[in-house]
Amino acid sequence: MTDKYVIDSSTIIDLFRWYPPDMKIFKPIWDKIEQIAKGGVLVSHYEVHREIERKSDMAGEWCKDHRDIFFDLDEEQITILDEVREKYDEDYWNRKVTQPNPWADPWLITLAIQLRRRGEMLGMNTEVKIVTQENKNKRNNIPAIAKKFGIESLKLLEFFRDIGIK
Repeated sequence: MTDKYVIDSSTIIDLFRWYPPDMKIFKPIWDKIEQIAKGGVLVSHYEVHREIERKSDMAGEWCKDHRDIFFDLDEEQITILDEVREKYDEDYWNRKVTQPNPWADPWLITLAIQLRRRGEMLGMNTEVKIVTQENKNKRNNIPAIAKKFGIESLKLLEFFRDIGIK
């Protein structure tokens, strides 16, 4: 089985806020994150990069240094996005897509679906999980929408356990 973790802006920001890489105690966490990022197991969407790059802080610098984990938009994602859009409340969707700032949420879900489908096409059992700090009980948040596609969402501590950080 191949695992993929699609990481959200909220998680990247909280990683730097609560587990700063310059503190020795958090070195095992950052070593593991670097390992899975380099191994193609930790990925994200370019829209997440756009959300974070607006601030010049450690999270923004990390995103710039790890540009290769951020998938660019492609035709397949645009097609899948229509399926994702149908799962959102229409008023909520319309409010979010007309705001001036980037909105990565539907693109993260789209990427997770795309990665799982690509694995299935190759005959691989690819388990794709989204790592987000968003509330799992709000109907228009990433976890609720992703669940409609059979994709699990993990909070940061759940993610640590899942990747073997103890």
